[in-house]
Amino acid sequence: MEGFVHSMETFGLVDGPGVRFVVFLQGCRMRCRYCHNPETWKLEGGTPWTADKLFSHVYRYKSYWNKKGQPNGGIT
Repeated sequence: MEGFVHSMETFGLVDGPGVRFVVFLQGCRMRCRYCHNPETWKLEGGTPWTADKLFSHVYRYKSYWNKKGQPNGGIT
């Protein structure tokens, strides 16, 4: 199974506590009134990724999430 990724941010600071790796998925149907990423609403587009391939890519950045003396980060 594949999902479609619109974009990724490797050093996100505003999408949760600590430093985060942010994955923006393509094809959101929620249509939130104050959405910051309406370009992700379209069902077509994006890059296909399997969950395993995406996690392997994202996990390479783990050292940024757990710096001593900083709040824990993660994946959003």
